[in-house]
Amino acid sequence: MSERLNISSGYPFEERYGYSRAVRVGQQVFVSGTTARGPDLDRDAYVQAQRVIGIIAEALEKVGAELRHVVRTVVYVTDMADIDHVARAHGGAFGAVRPASTLVQVASLTPASARVEIEVTAIIHD
Repeated sequence: MSERLNISSGYPFEERYGYSRAVRVGQQVFVSGTTARGPDLDRDAYVQAQRVIGIIAEALEKVGAELRHVVRTVVYVTDMADIDHVARAHGGAFGAVRPASTLVQVASLTPASARVEIEVTAIIHD
């Protein structure tokens, strides 16, 4: 049986809500939906998406994975008018990897000023 490794990013909501930023079981890694934080929440969707991908990359690194191991992304936006901004950030990070991906518009995110949230699944294949 594979050992389970839970990773926290230190975000206070993780403890309150009862979840992990990332969970690794065997070669599979699941990163929770992630939004920008702090001053980045006052920025446009491109900056927010870049920061989100940075937070995800940090979580992946803590479990021995990298962005190149990502096989699936799910992207939530609060306004489809932001699609070009989000696509530019997503393509910049995953363009060579080309994971399966879903993009959906939602009514709101937490925190309320977040414009984009991304979750990923990775498989460490090397």
